[in-house]
Amino acid sequence: MKPIVVVGAGIAGLVVGYKLVKRGYKVIIIEKDVTIGGLAKTFRYDSGFSFDIGPHRFYTQKPQVSEFINNILGNEYLNISRNSQVHFLGKYYSWPLKPLVFFDLPVNITMRSAMELICMILDKKKINKPTFEDYILQNYGPTLYNIFFKAYTKKFLGIEPSDTHSEWAKEGMRRTIIDESIASRHLRDILKLIFMFSPSRTQFIYPVSGIGYFCEKLAEEIKRSGGEIITGTPVAKINYCSQKVEQLSLGNRHIIPELLIWSGSLNNLCSLLSFDPCELGYLSLHLYNIELNKKPKRAFQWCYYGDEKIIFSRVSQTTEFSKNLAPVNRAGLCVEVTSNENITTNFPEITTDRVVNDLKKVDLISNNSDIGNIYTEKIEDAYPVYSLDYPGKLAIVKNKLKIFKNLILLGRTGLFWYNNMDESIENALKTSESIIKKYEETNYGK
Repeated sequence: MKPIVVVGAGIAGLVVGYKLVKRGYKVIIIEKDVTIGGLAKTFRYDSGFSFDIGPHRFYTQKPQVSEFINNILGNEYLNISRNSQVHFLGKYYSWPLKPLVFFDLPVNITMRSAMELICMILDKKKINKPTFEDYILQNYGPTLYNIFFKAYTKKFLGIEPSDTHSEWAKEGMRRTIIDESIASRHLRDILKLIFMFSPSRTQFIYPVSGIGYFCEKLAEEIKRSGGEIITGTPVAKINYCSQKVEQLSLGNRHIIPELLIWSGSLNNLCSLLSFDPCELGYLSLHLYNIELNKKPKRAFQWCYYGDEKIIFSRVSQTTEFSKNLAPVNRAGLCVEVTSNENITTNFPEITTDRVVNDLKKVDLISNNSDIGNIYTEKIEDAYPVYSLDYPGKLAIVKNKLKIFKNLILLGRTGLFWYNNMDESIENALKTSESIIKKYEETNYGK
């Protein structure tokens, strides 16, 4: 067989590459960045600090996924309890909310939310509407929509909630609640968690030296088993004929693939195939990885910030995941600022002074002397943007690409799928199983 080529060395691409190379297939993985891991990489600096891209962790109730994660990590992981928060109305609250929170909210907000909840419970005529705004108003009420969801969503996505698809709300709530026993995604289900005075503690699996360790282990095994990983090299050109991708060009090197597995941007893929622009929106991240000279004033793993006057939408604290991510008695903050602009052409440059001042406003640091080095990192295509018209645009793109019999789309970016790492692993495992079954049943051989 000619090689199976995987574009993108993120978590999905590496899992597929690992499974196929272990089965005996020739695998080449191509990554445009100089380091592997994609959104699941860990930045490691000479100062002894390490930072993930936001609050990554493993949490799954799928035995196949759990077994795979454990096999890769061995004993190099921690079991940690969830400790996440949300900041609105100038205060910090645990998320998911706890019963005593209602006694801490302003009385008028509590009363309005309670009345809206009663009306929602009594309302039997639920109409599925397409926008994020409609979904939140119908399932959470105008009070919570106006004090948190509206500003946070507009700040995070860069588009109005009325122009955002309702699937963003559904997937977002599922991801933030995490508890898979909560089947639906609206206020009544969150109340099940709120009024459990002794809820079970959600336990995460986290690699001792950062989430990137998982990807690094996969890459090591792929190379040890004869696979090839090319980094710092984007695909420059794709040649195709009729129903088949025939050649990928990487500068002076040309590769003829048996199969192309694409986990990169669909916009980039369409451009390389000389298709009309698909105009799907991807969200970019500007990270501020901040070394602290002492522990932060507040202890949480991550926190959401809805105030539109605060520049960042989320902050995670590295040492709340693993003490090994910073020197003794020090800590790190990963501060996330989103943009729907292309990071290479029009990504807004935000001063570190603005970020530091906002960290003071939300009471995470006291003064500038708390801070050591600040590293800035730009992450391209971090989130698919579920605009109101995205289903139609995505359908057009997939319809164009389905003519290629040796092309498979994979992972968050390649499938334009707002998922998490565990779902990317599951997707990759199923994809590799399907490929193996296809080739071995048709006697192509390994």
